[in-house]
Amino acid sequence: MQQFGPKCLSDDLAAGSHWEKRLLMNEIMTGSVDTRSVVSKMTLALLEDSGWYQANYSMADHLDWGRNQGTDFITSPCNLWKGAYHCNTTNFSGCTYNREAEGYCPIVTYSGDLPKWARYFPQANKGGQSSLADYCTYFVAYSDGSCTDTNSARAPDRMLGEVRGSNSRCMASSLVRTGFVRGSITQGNGCYQHRCVNNSLEVAVDGIWKACPEAGGPVQFPGFNGELICPAYNELCSNRPVSVSEQCANSCNLNGDCVNGKCHCFLGFHGHDCSKRSCPNDCNGRGKCLSNGVCECENGRTGVDCSTAVCDEQCSLHGGVCDNGVCEFRCSDYAGYTCQNSSTLLSSLSVCKNVLERELSGQHCAPSEASILQQLEEVVVMPNYYRLFPGGAKKLFNNLFGSSYCDAAAKQLACWISIQKCDNDGDNRLRVCHSACQSYNLACGASLDCSDQTLFSSEEEGDGQCTGTGELKLSWFNRLRTSLFSSNTSLKRTSIEYSQS
Repeated sequence: MQQFGPKCLSDDLAAGSHWEKRLLMNEIMTGSVDTRSVVSKMTLALLEDSGWYQANYSMADHLDWGRNQGTDFITSPCNLWKGAYHCNTTNFSGCTYNREAEGYCPIVTYSGDLPKWARYFPQANKGGQSSLADYCTYFVAYSDGSCTDTNSARAPDRMLGEVRGSNSRCMASSLVRTGFVRGSITQGNGCYQHRCVNNSLEVAVDGIWKACPEAGGPVQFPGFNGELICPAYNELCSNRPVSVSEQCANSCNLNGDCVNGKCHCFLGFHGHDCSKRSCPNDCNGRGKCLSNGVCECENGRTGVDCSTAVCDEQCSLHGGVCDNGVCEFRCSDYAGYTCQNSSTLLSSLSVCKNVLERELSGQHCAPSEASILQQLEEVVVMPNYYRLFPGGAKKLFNNLFGSSYCDAAAKQLACWISIQKCDNDGDNRLRVCHSACQSYNLACGASLDCSDQTLFSSEEEGDGQCTGTGELKLSWFNRLRTSLFSSNTSLKRTSIEYSQS
């Protein structure tokens, strides 16, 4: 076939029989397809030009790859592509080129150097996973990352204001519902509803629509902390606004998609022309549906449909994360920390080794890297121990009358505060037992604030729901002096730290 203008056919292993993947990506006639394949008008035209076929162009699919990207998309190296068409690190997730899914950036280190024209990194052997796509690097959809498939919905979606469906697209976001926290990753991606009306790209969160800046940029929504980063208008909308088909009544009032003459209403609207406001799931019987289609939830409930239980405000104040009414203290909230089998930590420990040896059956929340775990003992555990073990005249008092009990209690508590047990699911860390704090106070005649729920469990929680234990053998003199020091409330409070900053 004679070529005119830019190369469109692959001259790779599939020479002469496939379109160039770098330029037509998910067209069904490229050498490979890693997203939803389409049959474009270009393929139909090629078949028709062969003289053997007559094409029905109304059956062609839309080929969105490179849409509105200009001629530079064809003539420039792919490492100069803009927006969602290019990625250069595996450390962060992103959005696929058509923003229909959340994805990852596959970058491969090859055993040999890539051709000079395919080198986009300082390392000559580093590039994208597809040779048919000229080793370009771009986001590939997660298997469960679809924004358009309602079956890809995940539990955190409501907390982040996300909705998955035919009109949802992937966008950068740090949104989180007021009263919740995102955890260690403050900036990520999410699936949000969009529409193109009145020469403007609009996005919705909780049924509230807001217009985006034409060039893209942040927008904020009531009831949420953080912001949603809109893409540029031409990424999701045509150069002229898309009008809803006249086949549908009142053009669905711009509150839905017109599909085969029938309105498919957006979340919060119903009726044959999407003119009526509705509340999602009728507020689940946990709130009042207002005339604007927004649920006014009863006390103790939140969410777009009042389906999510809220926690006491003390949960976030104490460093917890509210998960549908349950206050959780997640191990992953501390960067680099994971729940690990307790026995695997012993080889990296010295100060806390004896303490953890008594609890080898479960898991503990600790730094993943052994070197960081060793530093934790030096810069966190030991300073806490020195704060907890009484000093000055009182230390001398302890040395004369049973300091070993206080020393053991201080050491245990310092270790438990810094390396906490994990729950049975291996997701959440368990705060130090209230009884362990009390036991320390009794052993050392101290007045540590055991009601500080940032560090300690409540009195109602049993030893199996927290880290450590309140059992500590006391000498006869310690038991005697307990009554003396327990009534002394004028002692200075002790300040302790949980982990490295």
